[in-house]
Amino acid sequence: MVKRTLLASIVSLTFFAVAAPAIAHHSANAQFDTYKEFILTGVLTKLEEMNPHSRWHVDVKADDGTVTSWELEGVSPNSLRRAGVRVKDDLKIGGTYSFTVAPSKDGSHLAFLKAITIDGRLVQMVAL
Repeated sequence: MVKRTLLASIVSLTFFAVAAPAIAHHSANAQFDTYKEFILTGVLTKLEEMNPHSRWHVDVKADDGTVTSWELEGVSPNSLRRAGVRVKDDLKIGGTYSFTVAPSKDGSHLAFLKAITIDGRLVQMVAL
C-alpha cells in the first residue's frame, strides 16, 4: 500500500513538473495582433537566442533621420534552424534586414517576428 501511494505521488509530481512550463507559455495572439503585419527594415543590433523565444533588437531609421529601437520576439533557436536560418553564417550584427512582423496590441515598439529577408531570400518563421 505504501509503495502504491509513493509511486502515485512520484508520477503525479513528475506530471505537474513537466506540465508547468507548458501552462506558462503564452500564445502570440495574446500579446500581438497576428492578423495585421507590416515590414520593418533596419539594422540588427543584437540577437538573443534563448528558449522559448529568440529576441531580435533592430534600429529602424525614419525618413527624417530619427532612429527607433524595436524588439522583435521570434521563434526558438531550434525553430530558426528548422526554418533554414544559420544564425552565425546568415546574420551579422550591424547588417540591414527586412522583417515581416505583427504589431504589439499595446502599441509599443515590440513586435512578433513572422519572416525575415536575408540576402533577397524570404525566410518564413511562422505562417504568414
